Amino acid sequence: MSHEAIHAAFESLKADFRDDRFPVIAGRLTGESLAWGKRLLELFQSAGRDGLMECDPLTRFWILRYRGMPSPADLAGADAGAGFVLAFTAFPYLDVMMEAWALGEIVAGAGTDRVTLRCLFDGTDEGASVVAERAGASWRFDLMGLYVDKAKALDAFIQSSFQGKFDAFIRHYVAEHDLDFDFEQAWRPLTDA
Repeated sequence: MSHEAIHAAFESLKADFRDDRFPVIAGRLTGESLAWGKRLLELFQSAGRDGLMECDPLTRFWILRYRGMPSPADLAGADAGAGFVLAFTAFPYLDVMMEAWALGEIVAGAGTDRVTLRCLFDGTDEGASVVAERAGASWRFDLMGLYVDKAKALDAFIQSSFQGKFDAFIRHYVAEHDLDFDFEQAWRPLTDA
């Protein structure tokens, strides 16, 4: 196992994000990211307002954004990787975070095909970690720790800019982007439609 190979694979993954190669990214995920992606797709179909209010703001935003369109997104054929990537990239203003992250030192699993590495944000260790798992000649990544950090960043933005009022935030986003959006439909489970 080469520490440099893992770092190179992560930089390649960042390039995939920059170039919007979402199907490629979905295929490079592993672990908790995929479990969460599966859960995200379930929430997309079945969660109502109460269930969504229990979710982190990034998850809530993604679900509302795609359910509130004139015709809700059809994700029937989406796999867990796609679900994770759609939510991870849902709020475009946070996409710069992916570019700022870089892998640090291995903290667990050195010498194995599954390692945990520190993930530095603009060179600073803020506690995030990434799991890398060997996949043939390359590596797959569990980005769940980074998803949590993106959700925290969105929550901090909503707290500071909208006094913590998610409804005010989503209404502002819809107006700012001049979206054709059905708020009632967005909060309603698709399984009730």
